[in-house]
Parts: sequence; structure tokens; C-alpha cells
Amino acid sequence: MSTNALRPILAAEDDEGDAMLLRLAFRRAEIAHPLIVVHDGQEAIDYLASKPPYADRVIYPLPALLLLDLNMPRLNGFEVLAWRSGRAELCDLPVVVFSSLSHKTDMDKARSLGAREYIVKPHGFTQLTKLMHELCARWLPVVRSCL
Repeated sequence: MSTNALRPILAAEDDEGDAMLLRLAFRRAEIAHPLIVVHDGQEAIDYLASKPPYADRVIYPLPALLLLDLNMPRLNGFEVLAWRSGRAELCDLPVVVFSSLSHKTDMDKARSLGAREYIVKPHGFTQLTKLMHELCARWLPVVRSCL
């Protein structure tokens, strides 16, 4: 299977600096899945619901993993999780909350709304790269080419 056939990883991240570091960490970790970044919770829902400008599933396939920040404009991560919980077609989509907050109440709430994991953003680029590699190894299916 070619790299283009791999389902993307959708990251909902409103901070452009964090989004840039995430893109660099994906490259450094040599993650084959494409990374698509949306900038708030509403954009994440629009992508997942296949609403314009994400209506073409050939160009914007359902992601294999959702990395979700909690504090975002328009709709926050909790609202995205609550919306997703009512969508049977997304029940297999693993969601990892990726937040700068480490409050136990946030962690518990995110898990109760369906997040499979809650990770506090690391402070260094090396740690971020290692973490992205570990997350992908843990949550993404192994894709083998047919010979």
C-alpha cells in the first residue's frame, strides 16, 4: 500500500506554533500517515462530518487517529468529544487528547466522553517526536503491502 493510501491523522490544534512543531515531529519520527491540522473544534467536526470544505472523502478521508487539544476557539475539545459520542460511524476512531492541561478533572471528563488516552504536551521537541512515534505505534494499525 502506498503512503497516499494511508488514512491521515487529524490534529485539532489552535496554536500555530504547536501545530508547526507537531508537523516537524511527524517528519522527524518518519510517520507515514499524512497529518492534517484543523484550527478549532468546529473545523474538526466539519472534517469528521464531511462538511465543506472537507466534503470530498477522496481528498479528506476519515482519519485513523484524532489528536485533540482541549482549549480551542468556537468549540472546545470536550464539545468535539460529546459530538463524536453520538456518531456510530466514528466509534472506532481513536481519540487522544493532547493538551497542555494536566488537571485530573479534565482527564476524567475526556475519558468519560470517549477519549482513549490523555497526554500532556511535552516541553521539548525531542520528547514530542518520541511521543508521536509511540502514539502512532500504539494506535495506528500496521499496514502491510500485498506482495
